[in-house]
Amino acid sequence: MTTEAMRSGDAFSDVRVTSPAFAADGTFRMDDLLLKAVATVSCTTEPGSYEVRFGSPRGDENASKIDRLWGTIRVAPADAAERAQCARQVAARPPESMEERYPEGTQWPASPWDVRSVQAGGELHAEDGLEMGNDGMIKLSSPGFTRPVVMHGDRHVSATVRIRCDAQPGLYVVHWNEKGKPAKEWARYRVTAPQADCHDPAPSPQASKAAYPARWFLGTAAALAAASVATWAWLRLRRKTPR
Repeated sequence: MTTEAMRSGDAFSDVRVTSPAFAADGTFRMDDLLLKAVATVSCTTEPGSYEVRFGSPRGDENASKIDRLWGTIRVAPADAAERAQCARQVAARPPESMEERYPEGTQWPASPWDVRSVQAGGELHAEDGLEMGNDGMIKLSSPGFTRPVVMHGDRHVSATVRIRCDAQPGLYVVHWNEKGKPAKEWARYRVTAPQADCHDPAPSPQASKAAYPARWFLGTAAALAAASVATWAWLRLRRKTPR
């Protein structure tokens, strides 16, 4: 099923497409300027006409009530052999892809499954316009990042993330870490092969300076601990020495 994005107030990513004829609900996912949903008519559905409706996104039924007639489908008669063949075909189908593709120029991520491709060693600009007032409170992390990054901004928060040169090609998850809240899967991206001369940037001077006081503190603490042990041993020996 295909419909134009924003054709109506109910047509947007993650909206369910439901029907008594379906084996399971379909889900609209963005494909450039179109919304596409895949749903399988159950192999046991009886012949006849069935309504197809828009339904609220899964898990969001209470927040946004969507229940609107979209169209109808007509299921043709089928004999036992055709229904058996139907079941074999359905079982052999690969899982539906959850990835979405948004129009060029759309901020990333437009949804948790808005998968953008980036070369290893490249950069992505991450934005979120719904977290006003959370400047410096959100850290993004992912196995493909050279380091976690903190999001900053007044009207909306954003950050630029860099992908490691040795990140293997494939799909990666970005975790949203907000102070005082559980981490959540916030975005995804696909890494492609790096350029031959790819090099990760050296650690920033700020990071080196931040590490120096920590090393100095640990060294001082160790020295103090050693001095304390030596003093304790000397006092113990002095007590045992006859006067």
